[in-house]
Amino acid sequence: MTRTGGRRTAALAAAVVAAVFAAVPADAAIPAAPEPTVTLPGDVTGAANASRTWIVGARPGAGTAAIARRHGATALGVDGAYVIARDRARTFAQALRRTGVLTHAEPDVAATRTSAWDSDPFGWARGAVVAPGLAPPPPTGRIGVVDTFVDASHPDLAGQVVHLPGSPGTVVVHPHGTMVASAAAGAFNGFGVTGVYPGAQIVNYAVTPDLRCSDSVNGIVALARERVAVIVTSYGFTRPCYAEYQAIAVAYGVGSLVVAAAGNEFQQGNPVSWPAAWPHVVSVASTGPGGASSFFSSANASIDVAAPGESVPLAIPLALDVQDGAQDGVTVGTGTSFSAPIVAGAVAWLRTARPEITNGQAADLLRRTAIDLGPEGWDRNNGYGLVNMQGALTAAVPPIDPLEPNDSIAEVDGTIFEGADPPIWSGRGRRVLRAEVDSVEDPIDVYRVRIPARTRWQAVLRPRSRRGDPDLEVYRGAAKSLSQARHSVARSVRGRGRTDAVTVVNRRRSARTMYVIVYVPRDERYHATGYSLRLLRRAYR
Repeated sequence: MTRTGGRRTAALAAAVVAAVFAAVPADAAIPAAPEPTVTLPGDVTGAANASRTWIVGARPGAGTAAIARRHGATALGVDGAYVIARDRARTFAQALRRTGVLTHAEPDVAATRTSAWDSDPFGWARGAVVAPGLAPPPPTGRIGVVDTFVDASHPDLAGQVVHLPGSPGTVVVHPHGTMVASAAAGAFNGFGVTGVYPGAQIVNYAVTPDLRCSDSVNGIVALARERVAVIVTSYGFTRPCYAEYQAIAVAYGVGSLVVAAAGNEFQQGNPVSWPAAWPHVVSVASTGPGGASSFFSSANASIDVAAPGESVPLAIPLALDVQDGAQDGVTVGTGTSFSAPIVAGAVAWLRTARPEITNGQAADLLRRTAIDLGPEGWDRNNGYGLVNMQGALTAAVPPIDPLEPNDSIAEVDGTIFEGADPPIWSGRGRRVLRAEVDSVEDPIDVYRVRIPARTRWQAVLRPRSRRGDPDLEVYRGAAKSLSQARHSVARSVRGRGRTDAVTVVNRRRSARTMYVIVYVPRDERYHATGYSLRLLRRAYR
């Protein structure tokens, strides 16, 4: 899939000589970026190794597709990714490796989901994020829901649910999807539950209750193709799934924003949960009626914002409403599963009311206007604070962070998107680019440049505030990932508020591709850093 605006050209290997770079302390290295790995049955222990299916990735092409057909693998929504039975995964991967196209393999892990009557549109839950009297726009916004089959016959959702064809789920067998959809968009009809953005269209990629990573991949990509404003994922995986990272990059690249439940494992040590922990995903923690962080809500470095997650009013299919003694189609539920759709409803409202903003700007508005709940500024329990609908609607629009997603080489060299990024600079004149890195959501920016033969050039990185401390590095075009430090040819680390610069020489007789990398150092935590990057040619010598 192409990014909005399209991609073109192919990356070529580079051979350059570093002329100048600063001494670099070890702790200033580029932060860990998502990297594909090959893990096959028997390579790991525990539940992951017992997964009944495996995800195997390869460079797409006719040869790859033919090998997949021979081994009975099923293509996923991400180009080159396949799901296959566990007992055939190793031989499939070996066949791909023999032809030189294998890129990654991983267990198709299962997700966890932890999961109430209130027709008052300004009551608890909705009222915590929507001020009294604040009227939503017409319900033209669309919210993607990767979850169990949403009950389209429920009075709170009737007439506003679209089920995507080809989804694994086809009937109502579990209440979770209906509950999630109602928290985001339950109708204001005098009955049951009123969602944050009442009446908004729910586009449901329906999954079965045993949701796995391959389902998440297919659901996110399918909803991204529908160009929904926001995709809510009220589930989590206990280990990262690289194919899901690719799917989220595709969704972000075409303009959709993924909102994820942070998890309910505070008392289990706050393990990181994916997709909440991936870059460019809005990770949502839970608060209670008094504004305090919920006792169960996971607290970790991935948290962006908080929303109500205790005793949240929810719609439930009538046939499954057997727990609270009244079969009336309404219930209450607790968990970050329901905090996430509250924020998803807010995103859809915001992007409908302010159609000029991008997905990244919508996320920035939610973070920057959130009501601080804990220690001043960001904290591990609540992120930037409680979502504030009115504040997000009226605040000044933050600048666009250009060329996202570009958090890894795979996102700019044609591995994830169709075709490599056009070079941001090709050695003529000067290029100034203004962007931002953020240690929580966007720690790395990778830019592709094309350097003419026999050229000496310079990259100059200037933070836009005295508190800012972005660092600068240049890699050869032969690099496939940021973990390949042998391809680093220049680096500058000068400290907070100071300008970094590197000078690099291409002495070859042909032009070469390189990657300019701007990043937040590992010791710089929980801070957004605006910067300007200047690229210019110097006298060759």
